[in-house]
Amino acid sequence: MTAPDKYQRFDQFLQKRRSGSLPDRQATRRRHSRLDSPKGAQEKSIDATILQLHSAMVDKILANPVLLSPVIVQLEQEQQQGLLRHSAYLFWSCAFAMIHQPELFRAALLSPEPTACKQRRRTRLRGILTEAERALVLAGQWQPPAAASTSAAQDETKRMCNSLEQI
Repeated sequence: MTAPDKYQRFDQFLQKRRSGSLPDRQATRRRHSRLDSPKGAQEKSIDATILQLHSAMVDKILANPVLLSPVIVQLEQEQQQGLLRHSAYLFWSCAFAMIHQPELFRAALLSPEPTACKQRRRTRLRGILTEAERALVLAGQWQPPAAASTSAAQDETKRMCNSLEQI
C-alpha cells in the first residue's frame, strides 16, 4: 500500500464515522463508574452518613470551641509519633486553624471534595458527640446547640486562635 492510498483510506474512514454509518465505540459504550455499582451506592450512603455526623460535630464545636483543644493536642501527638500521614495532618490542622472563621471552618470540614471525604472517613474529631447525640444525628432528629452567648463564644474562639498560633 502506498502512502497516498493509506491517507485516502483514513479519510474515507473518518467520513463514514462522521456521517454516522460507522458506530463510534466510545460513544456507544457506557462508561462504568465506581459509583454506578452496588458497592459504589453503598459508599455514597456511608459518605452521606459520615457527612451528617461531621455536620453535627462542626455545629457543636462552633457552639463550644473548647471542644477542639483536646482534638488538636491529639492530632499533634499522633503526628509526632508518626501515626498520621502528612497529608492528613495538613488537612486537619488547616481546617482547625480556620475555627475563628465559622464559614470557612464549616466549608473545609464539610467539603464534597474527594480528599475531604477520604479524611472524614478517618476522622480526627473523636469524642465530640456523645452516643445519645450520635443516635439523634443518625435518626435525623439532631438540633444544633445554641451558643452560650455570642461575646463569650467570640472570646473563646479568639483564645483558641491564639493557642493554635503558639502550636
